[in-house]
Amino acid sequence: MAKKPPMLFGVTPPGLESVLQDELRAHRFRSLTIKPGGVEFRGSPLKANRLLSCASRILMPIAQFDARDFDALVAGAEQVDWTPYGGINARVSSTRSRLYHTDAVAERLHALIGKGPSRLYCRLVHDRCTLKIDTTGEHLHKRGWRIESGSAPVRETLAARMLRLAGWEPGEALVDPMCGSGTIVIEAASRAAGLAPGRLRTFACESWWRSEAMPSMTAVPTLIEGSDRARGAVEVATRNAARAGVDIALSVTPAREAKAPAPTGLLVANPPYDRRVKGQAAAWDALRGMLRGPFAGWRAAILCPAPHLAKRLGRPIAQSHRLTNGGLPLNLLILDPQTTEA
Repeated sequence: MAKKPPMLFGVTPPGLESVLQDELRAHRFRSLTIKPGGVEFRGSPLKANRLLSCASRILMPIAQFDARDFDALVAGAEQVDWTPYGGINARVSSTRSRLYHTDAVAERLHALIGKGPSRLYCRLVHDRCTLKIDTTGEHLHKRGWRIESGSAPVRETLAARMLRLAGWEPGEALVDPMCGSGTIVIEAASRAAGLAPGRLRTFACESWWRSEAMPSMTAVPTLIEGSDRARGAVEVATRNAARAGVDIALSVTPAREAKAPAPTGLLVANPPYDRRVKGQAAAWDALRGMLRGPFAGWRAAILCPAPHLAKRLGRPIAQSHRLTNGGLPLNLLILDPQTTEA
């Protein structure tokens, strides 16, 4: 009988667990259970790291036991076969537990197992210890293609979550009139081309997990365009797209001059706002003009930090999702097509 794949835990920001669950289901991972801060599931860690665009990292639980004192901690950890991991770098958190001194817990684990490259998350809650090995390594937003970026870029994982929260699927036209270094349009184009998010990098688990072929996904012809008023930003986006291996129509075009390339689609934007870059008022006025003009028949997904800026868009908000970008709280505003004259 074939051995079952291990249980894993996909980490995601609180409140976005259902987004990751939907992506896991789409990739046919099994035994999905939402937990605070992520989703538990069963599958190959290498496949999960390569395929998932919305997770921050993939952890693999390896032990759980009571640990009311250091003797119990050491006894529980001794039950694990640590040989594959080549030593650990322990990161400890403690909540309402007798073992509250996290540095001392880490020291005991390092003394027992030995220091090394594998990151180990040790979580103590009510004297119950859970040990999880990090299968990812560098944060999953690091896809391997964004060597350059512009001012105030969104992370690749945030771009992927935006697209899923907006209900975008390959085949629907997509335009980003303020594309900056191209993160959102490159994420969309990669998905439309059937390219795995982790195709260009390696992961921590590759040193101890079996080798697997890259999963294949279906490409869907999709109209995707990006533009920006800054020539330098478009040049960076062009180089990023080339490194990602996707073909996107990119142009130096002020947002107020953008044209809709299809009758319907999704307009997505990360416009300038407070504490980031200049040109805030003009950018939001340009978005309002687009939404009332050439893109009136399009849906929209706009990152917005404040209600007064949302009002400038001149269209009712169908959905609002709480996100963060670089520690700044934001709302992703989902706007339905304009059906009547505002």
